[in-house]
Amino acid sequence: MSFFSEGFTKSKLTVLFFLKELSVNLTKNQIATFSAAYDLIPYFELQSAIYELEEEGFLAAVPRPYGQTYCLTPKGEETLEMFVERLPQSMRDRISDYADECREKLRLETQFSTSVEKVGSNGACRLTLRAMEQRGDLLQIAILLPDNATANHAASLWPDKAEIIYKTVLSELLSEKGSNET
Repeated sequence: MSFFSEGFTKSKLTVLFFLKELSVNLTKNQIATFSAAYDLIPYFELQSAIYELEEEGFLAAVPRPYGQTYCLTPKGEETLEMFVERLPQSMRDRISDYADECREKLRLETQFSTSVEKVGSNGACRLTLRAMEQRGDLLQIAILLPDNATANHAASLWPDKAEIIYKTVLSELLSEKGSNET
């Protein structure tokens, strides 16, 4: 009998370990992207593993403005602690390295979102920008732009510019009434 877990049990432990190492709530899509990048778990097996982990109380689904995310429950953490040695050290090291490389990027993906919607027949697009925290939106801006290319360009800049835009808007809204008058 092999010491390391195999098959579906290995898939479940892999998901638990990744979420533990990352310390960021992730969407199913983000988990699937990670799994595919490292060729860890076949897609349908991953979906089944996430479903069963949630049903068995090892993962909790948390609704967010940008979609449902998953986090470890205390039961999931305890189980992982008991069985983590059943994942090969080389796999744990790869997952840990990936988590270290991508933690900030994945956190930003769940903190900032954009959507582009075509408006009318003249090519104009409405770009909706959102900055979120766990409880909901901090800031949501909808802006009409002349075309899809401009909207997509602005959307690509949003994660890097969101903080300064938020601070600027907040500063302007909370400034003293007389301080802007000359």
